[in-house]
Amino acid sequence: MFDRLEESGYKLTEPRRRVLDTLRDAPHSLTAQEVAEQAGTSVASTYRVLALLVELGVVSESADSAAPEDEARGKRYTLCSATGHHHHFVCRSCHVTFELPCEPLERALAELELSTGLAVERHEFTLQGQCASCRGKER
Repeated sequence: MFDRLEESGYKLTEPRRRVLDTLRDAPHSLTAQEVAEQAGTSVASTYRVLALLVELGVVSESADSAAPEDEARGKRYTLCSATGHHHHFVCRSCHVTFELPCEPLERALAELELSTGLAVERHEFTLQGQCASCRGKER
């Protein structure tokens, strides 16, 4: 994770290291406020670091199912271990995030391009629901 910063020409500053360490140690996705509190960084600095890390693909950003979609505070962040294109599943109960490779979805998008003439240049999918553990607790 630190390597991707340097490979992209960015230095590992103290706020970046703290944010990355906090996300690495978190058992589930965190809001920017939670990251700032746990990392001991300012909220403004945390938002800047998170924006950079999302742009570099080091961190994934997903909507918090309990917050309004258009609100920046309604985002949750988690460290990405996958380096290639992938999608995410976020549990609405425990906020755990799973990285999902999805070949059938990619094939469906390629078929959509062929049938419509569209050129999909970028896409992101975040699936939300309940993980197996939380579903088991409700039963």
